[in-house]
Amino acid sequence: MPAIDSSNRLSKLRAIAAIVTAVLFAKVLFTILLEYRWYFPPDFESSVFLSGRRPSFVGVYRAAFYAHIVSGPVAVMLGAFLMLTGGRLRYLHVHRIVGRSQMLIVLVVVVPSGLVMARRAFAGPIAACGFASLAVGTALCATAALYCVRNRRIDEHQRWATRCFLLLASPLLLRLVAGAVIVMQLESDWFYRLNAWLSWIIPLVLYETWSRNRASNRIEQYNGEVSNH
Repeated sequence: MPAIDSSNRLSKLRAIAAIVTAVLFAKVLFTILLEYRWYFPPDFESSVFLSGRRPSFVGVYRAAFYAHIVSGPVAVMLGAFLMLTGGRLRYLHVHRIVGRSQMLIVLVVVVPSGLVMARRAFAGPIAACGFASLAVGTALCATAALYCVRNRRIDEHQRWATRCFLLLASPLLLRLVAGAVIVMQLESDWFYRLNAWLSWIIPLVLYETWSRNRASNRIEQYNGEVSNH
């Protein structure tokens, strides 16, 4: 009984942590969307992101910027829906339609526009390489998820789809950390460069660690059941 109570308590704590994290990221996403009022039309005085970008906010970069800020949140919200409905038979048909739509948006709009914007990232080439690597990694994860599901390798599909979602949602973590650093008055160019990398590397590392531990626990549980029989 104590073991069961402990397991139930841990499950409840995980559920609470997941809810708190979801609410926090929803708030960050809302804050990001609220800034869009400075983008249509571009207000180079009021917008923090557009500040100082008037000379370069033309041509391909301007088109990539608008494509990215419109497609990015849509891809994240579709990804959240896919994460919630994955593996549930009652949502299978809708899941497939939404998944195909998300793949199209990610590979055709989000990734290419992200690569264009990365070239002019604030704080120089180190940050630019971080954001470009994020875009390439997102494309690879999305492609792998699509390949696996077409070949009915569902477990692998779920893992690659989760990685893709984490990369798509990483700008929310970037903004969250950046906001905290600004409040603490610790912002700097070097922090921005680090954040351009760590905001997506850390979630991936945490997921891979959790995934491997989960797989290891399942093997131990299976071996224990076999030995008992």
